[in-house]
Amino acid sequence: MARRLLFLWLALAAAGCQSISTGPYVAPQVTGRVLAADSHAPLAGVTVVRSPVEPPPPAGAQPKGGELLMRKAPIKTGPDGRFTLPSERVLSFVRWGTWDSIPLALEREGYHRCQTNFPAATLLATNTPDGAPWLDTGDILLVPRRP
Repeated sequence: MARRLLFLWLALAAAGCQSISTGPYVAPQVTGRVLAADSHAPLAGVTVVRSPVEPPPPAGAQPKGGELLMRKAPIKTGPDGRFTLPSERVLSFVRWGTWDSIPLALEREGYHRCQTNFPAATLLATNTPDGAPWLDTGDILLVPRRP
């Protein structure tokens, strides 16, 4: 009896040593570069976020604690204008459908806000080495504000 329990314990311990990914990807990894539209110079410090899919809350509504925890921190472009938004997964046994588009919002002081959608067709079986879906946006141009 003790020997069976020992084998059972060893089998469970060995199975627990490997990580099994059970959650589907809900957002691909997104990389790109942000340039000034007039000079084509790389722009550092541009805030890049995935645009919210749901409509904005009504005026005066306060976000709940869980909603605040779910918000992702914005990404800033580096000195060369490049950014990388990591892929996102959820813990779920139900596989979700595919994306219709990948919406992004880009902001920097002195430039017009840019909100864009990249069609999901651009993801055609492009993955990172670890298997995450990946989208390279290429160069995104921000238009400077005129005084």
